[in-house]
Amino acid sequence: MEKISILGCGWLGLPLAKALIKAGHLVKGSTTHPEKISLLHIAGIHPYLIDLNPTYQGPKDFFESDLVIINLPPRNRNEDPSFHLKQLLSVRENMLVSRVSKVIFVSSTAVYPDLNRVVTEEDAAANSLSRAGISLLQMEHLFTEVPNLQSTIIRFGGLYGPGRHPGRFLAGKKQLGGAHNPVNMIHLDDCIGIIQTIIRDHHWNQTFNACSPHRQTRAEFYTLAAKDLGVEIPDFTQEAKPYKEVSSEKMLSQTGYKFFH
Repeated sequence: MEKISILGCGWLGLPLAKALIKAGHLVKGSTTHPEKISLLHIAGIHPYLIDLNPTYQGPKDFFESDLVIINLPPRNRNEDPSFHLKQLLSVRENMLVSRVSKVIFVSSTAVYPDLNRVVTEEDAAANSLSRAGISLLQMEHLFTEVPNLQSTIIRFGGLYGPGRHPGRFLAGKKQLGGAHNPVNMIHLDDCIGIIQTIIRDHHWNQTFNACSPHRQTRAEFYTLAAKDLGVEIPDFTQEAKPYKEVSSEKMLSQTGYKFFH
């Protein structure tokens, strides 16, 4: 049984913690909201009230674990990337003086530019990225470049599942381009399944893309999602838009993972 600390018990972190507890792990989980402490406790999670503003404020023993899962998305889309980077620098500083030997960093396929082709892990090169993509790559490197720390980066696609029904994402919108572009999405169940597989089978010192291989176009995916939810179907035009098709082949071939969705 490993001690696992999950930094960020929100939409992904909370059900992930429950799944890891069910698998026999001792799980510590953080929240920035005092009212969520009891929710974590009821779920069997050892709760920690932690704030990053941007320096770490919380109990130091949160990092006294075998593995830390960093699931810390920006607070909002307009957040200065340098603030998020400072948060993660503070997290790393605290990890370096702890017993942590492994880290999983939850990243995003937003690191890739729209190259109008299939993209793999090797396409995240700083000279071809946007400012946001470069910042995300810098955040990943904070943990991959630490000696004696086994780190795995997971670049998830667009997240959907309970509480995030994709039918709401584009419901009722008009004149949308990129109808034939591939979607790069992943369901919550598969996010959890992939993280569990990495931990169970020791897939360390890797960078993996994680998007469903069951490909649909934007028009297909969002039309079906809107119908499923019973909301207004989005209206797509034939206007072409830049795109990327994120390949998860490396993760699939190395881990043998089978997608649920």
